[in-house]
Amino acid sequence: MTTHIETTLPGEDPAELPADASAGQGAAAHAAERLPSVPRTAVRRLVWACFWITMALCLALMACKTAARFDLTTLWDDAYMFQRYAHNILAGHGVSWNPGGPPAYGLTSLAFIVAAVPLHLITGGNTSLAAMLQSFIWGPVLLVLLVLLVLRAAGDGKIARLSCFSLVAFCVARSTLADHFVSGMDTSFGLSFLTAYLLLALRLLGPARVTGGVALGAFGGLAFSVRPELTAYTVLVPLALVVLERDRARRRFGLAALAATAGVLALHLGAAKLYFGSPLPLPFYAKSTNLYGSGILRAYRGRPTIDLLDWLDFFWPLFAVIALDVLVGLGARQAAPGAPAGEGQRTGPRAWWAASTALDKGVLAATLLCLAYSWLFVVPIMGFAQRFYYAPLPGLIYLACRSAVRLARTLSDALGQPAPAALPVAGVAALAILWLHLATPLATAGKDLAGAAAGNRLGHFNIVKHGNTSGPQSYWFAIDRVSTLPDDLVIATTEVGMLGAMNLEKTIIDMAGLNDRRFALEPFSADRFFAAYKPDLIYMPHPHYVKMIEDLEAHPEMSRYVVHTKKKLGTSQFGIAIRRESRYFEQLQQIVKEKTSSKSK
Repeated sequence: MTTHIETTLPGEDPAELPADASAGQGAAAHAAERLPSVPRTAVRRLVWACFWITMALCLALMACKTAARFDLTTLWDDAYMFQRYAHNILAGHGVSWNPGGPPAYGLTSLAFIVAAVPLHLITGGNTSLAAMLQSFIWGPVLLVLLVLLVLRAAGDGKIARLSCFSLVAFCVARSTLADHFVSGMDTSFGLSFLTAYLLLALRLLGPARVTGGVALGAFGGLAFSVRPELTAYTVLVPLALVVLERDRARRRFGLAALAATAGVLALHLGAAKLYFGSPLPLPFYAKSTNLYGSGILRAYRGRPTIDLLDWLDFFWPLFAVIALDVLVGLGARQAAPGAPAGEGQRTGPRAWWAASTALDKGVLAATLLCLAYSWLFVVPIMGFAQRFYYAPLPGLIYLACRSAVRLARTLSDALGQPAPAALPVAGVAALAILWLHLATPLATAGKDLAGAAAGNRLGHFNIVKHGNTSGPQSYWFAIDRVSTLPDDLVIATTEVGMLGAMNLEKTIIDMAGLNDRRFALEPFSADRFFAAYKPDLIYMPHPHYVKMIEDLEAHPEMSRYVVHTKKKLGTSQFGIAIRRESRYFEQLQQIVKEKTSSKSK
């Protein structure tokens, strides 16, 4: 006996569909009934099997990319700065860059110290292992939070949920997000915070109590200490509720959240001004103002656009879903069958604006603002793997899921019930296309992992041993030998991360101003530099700091130094200058003689 034709998708309840299906929809249903029978269980099993295959491929890709980079060679230089601050905090020096030095607001993510300090303690001061763990532990946390965000934003419809999970997982797995799990930096930490904020907003906005608004605002006020650009979300979301929400309870909720956010933010800025002497992190001045002159701008000209295009290459499907929803989705759903557009019906962007919530609009505004700020105003120093564009990713995922739900409803209205029997097959075909696009990067990641394992390039966290390898040696001349000199040796440089981590008890002068207020609030001056410091050793500035190099070389104080060019030393970036009056002059000169003579042989 032949069973009836099952044309509804798994998890779709026919009772939830509109009762007034159009004649065209009825015709589609009768046509579907003439197709071969497709058992419900077979369709369900096929869809679920394809979905889990997609999830497995995405997780395997991210796992391989992360595992292949689990080594100190993948840590970024700036990651070590957190561990130097952590060391000084545990040593009783406060939040300072140099032991016994003044407090320094050198960390854009001041809250990241919460992760850095205990890990520095747990690892026994192993700066490279602690730096790796301080970013790695937030990777799984972020993925779990994103799963919860997709579940909440996608609603109760199983088909919408499966679609959202598949698309988001595909985009995230192909992206460079996994690179940030092993960079030692705060990217995954900041993304976890923003995802948690959106989840909290969705949870508390339901009852919309004033106490809930205060709680959301108190949490949101911490955004500036996590990543300053995330403040765009914690301000614009409650502001949108105040301005755009029609429900009085939700407006009061938004007002309470906005007031609490402003209060916590003002408290943070005031405390930072009193303690550090600057309300803003010092890297802000370096990366958002013309602090270093035209040379650095020329070096990074076009880089923000290139990074943005690379980032969009990973996440354009999410933008496409949002654009489709804004331009045609709601218009197609709301327009009456056969009625001309504009006759009592809002279509396109006007329909999206009318149907989206105030929360949606606030998230959209903050997402666009963050992207525009990173593109137009930030100099992407240490901006590897599109770091500055990842901050709004949770907001983008939330918006894409919301749009996917509305598009699913539009499709349901257009197709009617029962749905065409070919629809699950189309979904499976779409997932198969995703598999094809995942196959090549998965094979590449697997090859990288196998090569790293075979080459014994995994799980090494001995920074002293690493300092003797060709990579660090090509930047910092004889960094291993210099690090063995007594701790009263004073070193000046522009690239301070690994050098600072290998010399935790030495005074390291940051000429780039990321950790020294003397050079952060106004452009570098050799006069101010030599008036404040008489370093024993200067690693000459990175070639990108053209004006800084010219200012140093032209200053009379440089006559007191013996300068060795990078060509003589055989390094790719930095020459050195040794102060003649330094008590370590002879030892440093001997190191130069031994190193250069061994290279000449």
